Amino acid sequence: MSAETETTESGGTEIEVSPRADLISAFVWVAFGLAVAIASWRMDRLESQGATPYTAPGLVPGILGAIMVLLGIMLAVRAARAGGHRLGATPWLPSAGGRAAMARAGWVLVMGLLYAAGMVGHGGIPFWLATFIFVTLFILLFDLRARAAKDETVKGIVLAIAVGAGTAFLVSYVFQELFLVRLP
Repeated sequence: MSAETETTESGGTEIEVSPRADLISAFVWVAFGLAVAIASWRMDRLESQGATPYTAPGLVPGILGAIMVLLGIMLAVRAARAGGHRLGATPWLPSAGGRAAMARAGWVLVMGLLYAAGMVGHGGIPFWLATFIFVTLFILLFDLRARAAKDETVKGIVLAIAVGAGTAFLVSYVFQELFLVRLP
């Protein structure tokens, strides 16, 4: 079977998606979702402190883990229907577009880890500032090239700063004032 094609939002170029890559990705998502769901189930539910099941710390991560498992299974079924389960039937190496997508995913992972493990709580940077820096840089990294091609570089920078500031304020406000969570 031939690989499926997808149209990207930026530029309208088509990327070949290998059914085998989808199948492998599906197994990774199912495994990760199971790990998240199991870890959430094993978390302390704070029943000794009078917490209800709806306020348990692992509730939302558990639901998200279960959703990842479900979507991973759906992806596996789609990939198997497209022939991804046959050894050697579909190409293994990603196309140029696939490599570019993998590079973007790598940048997302690196930036997320730097934000969560490096800046928030451990880097001595206030939460609101870390969030502002993360969101602004994220938008600049993934949107500025497309804006530069349209001669909208300044608009893109201003938008990134505005969205970063708004996100930092809104997230900080919601967690501190509505959820009563002390942020680092």
